[in-house]
Amino acid sequence: MDRDTLSWYESHAEHYIARTDSFEFFDGLEQDLLAFTHLLRVGAVVADLGSGAGRDARRIAEAGHSVIAVDASLALLRRCVAAAGTARPLLGVNADLLALPFVADSIDGIWACGSLLHLRNEEIPVVLRQCFASLRPGAPIGVSMKEGAGSERRSDGRYFTYTSALEMAGWLETAGFEGVSVSGPSRNEWLLAVAMKPGGN
Repeated sequence: MDRDTLSWYESHAEHYIARTDSFEFFDGLEQDLLAFTHLLRVGAVVADLGSGAGRDARRIAEAGHSVIAVDASLALLRRCVAAAGTARPLLGVNADLLALPFVADSIDGIWACGSLLHLRNEEIPVVLRQCFASLRPGAPIGVSMKEGAGSERRSDGRYFTYTSALEMAGWLETAGFEGVSVSGPSRNEWLLAVAMKPGGN
């Protein structure tokens, strides 16, 4: 994530949380997330990349999985971990998506909803290759990005990259994933790509 985008999230954390911390604001998103969780093994270790305020991370934990919440914004990450409480605690990791701190074959699932779109187009395949290396064989990945063309720096300073179903599928296949499925656009032009790392039982 570039400096200006990260600065916005650090400075506007409470505003962002108020607009995004409930599934009620995103019709169909909870169904997309639950479809992804059905691909996970029992008691999976799942990395939520760009966890924000923790909306998705909490729902994954409620489904019985252990969640590693990863975010470059320390302000959002602190809120994410605090909101989870002690009943289903999350492990918070302050890290950039371009430098994921996972060892090879250690993660049972990766969920990246609305986070890769803050990377430059050429950086997205780099992150997906890291995701592939981090996942155990047979583990799923779910990636949600907004449909569109090109990129833009919005007036608030945040950087956005848009994509197509074909491009998302190509990124995942080139990274080594198989069984790639892209649905949408839905939820106001959002695409959801789901794929699996080959192998496993």
